[in-house]
Amino acid sequence: MFYKLFFATLIFMLIGILICIVLSVSGCNSGWTWPGQKPKPTQITVPSSPSEALWHVVRKSNWLVTLAIPIIALGAVAMFNGAGKLGMSAIIFGCVNLFMALATARFALWMGIFGLVGSGLAVAASILVKNKALVEIIKGVQACRKNKIEHDDIDLQLKQAQKSLTTQKIVQNVKAKLKLKGKI
Repeated sequence: MFYKLFFATLIFMLIGILICIVLSVSGCNSGWTWPGQKPKPTQITVPSSPSEALWHVVRKSNWLVTLAIPIIALGAVAMFNGAGKLGMSAIIFGCVNLFMALATARFALWMGIFGLVGSGLAVAASILVKNKALVEIIKGVQACRKNKIEHDDIDLQLKQAQKSLTTQKIVQNVKAKLKLKGKI
């Protein structure tokens, strides 16, 4: 079952990557013109005054980049004034915002492709970890049933069957959720 899901995810990812490549290669603005048609020249306007030049820059700027820089500065001020968690959070938010705004302006297609591949790999890895955890838990329960272990020794036996740290974390999270719901 897992391998079918894994290969289906892989096939969909490959189809998505191929579609992205085809769309990027055959875009509308390929520079090709009809025979006898002349390409339109681009018109460059030169501002006549410094205030007009400043307004031109402001009008053409990316507002995400414009907002990211003061956020980083305010985060640094907050961090140096004793609000370390708030300051670092603001700095990290501003840096990620700045990076994403600049990267999407220049490399949107590649970010989409790598995001698709990365998210597919993250899904596959989480499925593998979850399946490994379930196998270890089932083996531990089967060993307890086979050996007819006393109730007090079951937790010890199950903990020994849970070899990987990820399995132990998954079990702890599930137990915590079940305790909150009042089921155990």
